[in-house]
Amino acid sequence: MRAQGIPDSAARVEFTVQFSHGPKGRRRAHEASGQPDPTHPTGSEAAPPKMTFASRVPKITRLLVLGHHFEQLVRGGVVKDYAEIARLTGLTRARITQIVNLTLLAPDIQEEVLTLYRGALEQQRICERQFRAIASTPTWLEQHRLLA
Repeated sequence: MRAQGIPDSAARVEFTVQFSHGPKGRRRAHEASGQPDPTHPTGSEAAPPKMTFASRVPKITRLLVLGHHFEQLVRGGVVKDYAEIARLTGLTRARITQIVNLTLLAPDIQEEVLTLYRGALEQQRICERQFRAIASTPTWLEQHRLLA
């Protein structure tokens, strides 16, 4: 018996990610388009970034999908552990843990996050840090209370 509001078919979100060095040597993820990162203009050309699918998908949605992908890589034996993912991506182990911990959100909260559009997120003013705090709460009932 399926719960109300949960579709019978799974949603699939795909996008390619490239990592590059950002300010102070930090790694930045951006959409892989074969061209330089449009958010970091080089030289005197400061072209406005074009609107793409990845730029319309909220960051929290992309991170949740990435967290599920990392989890599947470990469970499927493609990589040994999250530390190996950190080495391969250039991200810190702590950041990988933060991303994967988003998968601990209640399933219906995850569904809401996966169906969000950028405008809806900006209206609610919910950021990744708040979702990480909610995900650290052990019971789904408490997660719903914190989100409300």
